Amino acid sequence: MWDSSPQPDWTRARICIDFGTALSKASICLDPTLPLEVGVKPLPIGGISGAEHPLLTPSVLYVDGGRLYFGPQALELARRGVETDRDPLLSFKTVLGAGNVQEALAQKMPPSIDPTGTFKARDAVALYLAYLDQLIREAIDLAPNMPPGVANARRRYTSPVWRAGGMVDLAFEAIFNEAAAISIKLGRLLLSPEGISIAQCKDALDKAAAMPGDGLLESGVFEPHAAAAASLAFTSAPTRFVMVFDMGAGTTDIAAFEFDESTDPPMLGEIKEARQCSALAGDEIDRILIALLFRKRGQERSQADDQRALRSTRLSARDLKRDLFTQGKCALKNGWIATTIKISDLQEDPHFRQYLAALVETIAKSLAAVTQRAESVGAEVVDVVLAGGGSHLPFLPELVRAAAHRVRATVRLRVGPLSPANALYQGVDTSLRGVFPQIAMSVGGALVEMPDRPAAA
Repeated sequence: MWDSSPQPDWTRARICIDFGTALSKASICLDPTLPLEVGVKPLPIGGISGAEHPLLTPSVLYVDGGRLYFGPQALELARRGVETDRDPLLSFKTVLGAGNVQEALAQKMPPSIDPTGTFKARDAVALYLAYLDQLIREAIDLAPNMPPGVANARRRYTSPVWRAGGMVDLAFEAIFNEAAAISIKLGRLLLSPEGISIAQCKDALDKAAAMPGDGLLESGVFEPHAAAAASLAFTSAPTRFVMVFDMGAGTTDIAAFEFDESTDPPMLGEIKEARQCSALAGDEIDRILIALLFRKRGQERSQADDQRALRSTRLSARDLKRDLFTQGKCALKNGWIATTIKISDLQEDPHFRQYLAALVETIAKSLAAVTQRAESVGAEVVDVVLAGGGSHLPFLPELVRAAAHRVRATVRLRVGPLSPANALYQGVDTSLRGVFPQIAMSVGGALVEMPDRPAAA
């Protein structure tokens, strides 16, 4: 019971949201001074949304029949809507990583996503954040041993874009505030499997713009920073240097950090020369795989049939890729006809081979920076942590070793996924094995100590 004495400091609690390109996650750090198994918990937002895994919910929004749907319901409707030339909004990370955030937020949703012409990108992000807020509050309310009021802890979000000192873009702070007002107004209607009417959404958006709430936003956390923090927190054999290879669906982010134990609390200092963001990510593998499947199956009888088949395949691409790398083959079904691709077909594909070669070059550039720094101080080991949804891809460790050979690194590399399956991460609940690399971003983002935000000028 939380009324026992002495009391931890719940004012230090923070919740971190990770907007994955495919899946969203959230974790809470009740108090960073508590033992990990007590103080840091991934939140079962997927269990609340009805998703396949209790800790992951699809990052999807879908407009249909004058109503707005989120998460698993949106994804299911999108699959049914293939025949009507309709698309879901599959990711919110493109806005987070946009070069011109205000311009990206101001864009109207394309007609294939929003045929009503009602919503801008900003509206979609605010509504989705309100939906996540409801999932988080419900998850905390149903979770055992949660202190009262902790659902109102400060919020963080993981960002694919590095910002000095974890600074929050004012645009996102405003959206978090509007989302808070929307969450209060619409409440559990946002969780309804029957969706919520566009009229109700529009009314809530207008009222939130006029009178925003308090989104409780504290900080943005650079995604590799969050992954490195999770790695160092859970490892049974910590090292001074960590390089994070975070392959998501849309981007692959690489960053390296040096752990400084001389500060209180210990800090992660970034080796900035190693930082890279590349489009050589999971979506590019999907595109190569889809093109390979379509070449093998041949074209449909009409351009419209081809477009429907392509839309359906894109929605199934991640499942096809999973089957290919775990079972050695995958099958694309079209009616009673199935097109099968073997792993050897992909490995021999010239586009995939070019992709791998380019990825080795990218890894080598970052690896050279961190190994040179490690060698200069006499460090013997560098951890290369594979994180994100692509961490399970079986060819990644070999690519890292090929990059190390190219830069002639003399330090020893420990390469492995950020997963309890790796012997380095003892004490992690093994039931999390399959998703730990994905939830680690939200866990590390909630756990890591961030510099204080500078005061407004």
